[in-house]
Amino acid sequence: MSFTVTDAFVQQFNGNLNLLAQQSNARLRGKVLEQPVTGDSAYFEQLAPTTARKVTTRHADSPVANMQHLRRRLAIYDYDQGDLIDKEDEAKMLIDPASKYTINIANALRRGQDDEVINAFFATAYTGHTGATAITWPNGNSESSPTAPAGTQVAVNDWTYGNGTGNSGLTISKLTSAKVALDAAEGDEEEPRYILVTSRQVGNLLATTEATSADYNTVRSLVDGKIDTFMGFKFIQSERVQLNSSSYRRVAAWRMSAMGLGIQKDVNGWVNQRFDKRGAWYAYGAESVGAARLEESKLVEIVCSES
Repeated sequence: MSFTVTDAFVQQFNGNLNLLAQQSNARLRGKVLEQPVTGDSAYFEQLAPTTARKVTTRHADSPVANMQHLRRRLAIYDYDQGDLIDKEDEAKMLIDPASKYTINIANALRRGQDDEVINAFFATAYTGHTGATAITWPNGNSESSPTAPAGTQVAVNDWTYGNGTGNSGLTISKLTSAKVALDAAEGDEEEPRYILVTSRQVGNLLATTEATSADYNTVRSLVDGKIDTFMGFKFIQSERVQLNSSSYRRVAAWRMSAMGLGIQKDVNGWVNQRFDKRGAWYAYGAESVGAARLEESKLVEIVCSES
């Protein structure tokens, strides 16, 4: 049960039950490929590129390309959360807590969807007919991109397109390196590109651009919320971006089709009375989701220092 619910009693908060600061929606939904799932795992089917054959003789046999069909597997995981609201507690409140409880639970589940995608960015992916072949990041070419470079990382001390030295946070130079890597892998020019950052990385961009430069004005607009795109990347902010073993932030920059999200059961829930708990009201929510990396060449890891 919720043993802290008495904090919302009338005499203490005058009937206001406010949700504390939190991420309230799934920020990566619509930014990756998504498909409904039946069962405890799913496959994203893929078709490898082929090469046109030059015609050198007349009346030759028709070509048969034998194109390579590939797939990536993702596993589905169940998430849930719930809490009890005692009848005695409800009587002492000016407000019905059930709605705020369900909202709080739904927010937690939506953040779980983001966590699935974030965890899958640089986790081991699985390919092959039965999804048993492991592809680790960033070692080796993926089967779905046999001509692509290995999974791309922009190092913490990368200054390929800048004049700095040493480890750094997110810089214009690193953004340029990520853009070049995605450009070099080809792909649909119209496909959206995204970058997932914390507030610290946007601050880094402001700190590493000159006040007189055109870049500074663009980044300032990004901070002010007037734009959300810079250097071809749509910026998504989340404080849930992972750290590596050296406590560097693992910023992901990707084309939409680099990642897949499977939804077996979307966020759902209910509130009902639990007579096994002396008539207390019980708020409950659940979902079943999973995510996987689909193509290494469409994803770049930008390693950022936060020291």
